[in-house]
Amino acid sequence: MNVHAARHVVVIAGDRVPASDLVSALTRRAEAGSIRVTVVCPVSEPAPGFVVYEDSRRDAARARLELVLDAVPGVIGSAGGYVVGEGVRSAVLDACAQLAPDEVIVCGRLPRRPFGGDAAELLQREAGVPLTVIGEETQAVRGIQCVLAVASGALPGDGLLARLRVRSRISPVRITIACPSEAHHPRQLEVAHRAIREAGVDAHVYLAHPNACVAALHAVQERHVDEIVVAVAARTPRRRRARPEWISRATGLPVDAVVEELLLQEAA
Repeated sequence: MNVHAARHVVVIAGDRVPASDLVSALTRRAEAGSIRVTVVCPVSEPAPGFVVYEDSRRDAARARLELVLDAVPGVIGSAGGYVVGEGVRSAVLDACAQLAPDEVIVCGRLPRRPFGGDAAELLQREAGVPLTVIGEETQAVRGIQCVLAVASGALPGDGLLARLRVRSRISPVRITIACPSEAHHPRQLEVAHRAIREAGVDAHVYLAHPNACVAALHAVQERHVDEIVVAVAARTPRRRRARPEWISRATGLPVDAVVEELLLQEAA
């Protein structure tokens, strides 16, 4: 390798990305010498017992990619990324074959070996480059809460956006909005992006499974979440409507419910 060339570090952003630990790891490497970073986000497997649309999972992975790239510190020379198919192991091996990195950092849990042994050590031998695993256990981002918001439909409602504006004033947050939708058209996503920008909410948004409960469970599986805000609207069909108590029990996380119609009446 040319000694003057920037070291190429590939980050595999799996289902758990401890942003503070990743930032610290990249900062240490940047202080030792120039680096460039490529973030690879594998699409997550659906939670057991649920069928989750491929488009929903890809949209969720893209939102996770944006969150990770936002967390990359300014000391890094350059950073980019892309979404790949399922599986952390496949993502590592494919990235090493295609990108020839100097090092790989894996964020998340490696699949267990069927007969035991050190999964990270084996994967490093297969990849042929130094490999570091961080975030095997779920870790909160120090000082910043990760908030998941589940809209009542393909477009975030006024009530949910108002609640998120208030929440962002209370303490530093990273917000991701899952919008349950039957269709996954780029135009729909553009409209949702425009809606949150016009509302003054700093958030990432993606189109999710049409059932709000499934969308919430998949999002918690997809990334680290500290708290959840769900929008409940009478106009949403009952079979797809969010059930805050059920989501809280299923995820073990605090859930704040927003009733869209009531908030709209109060604002009128």
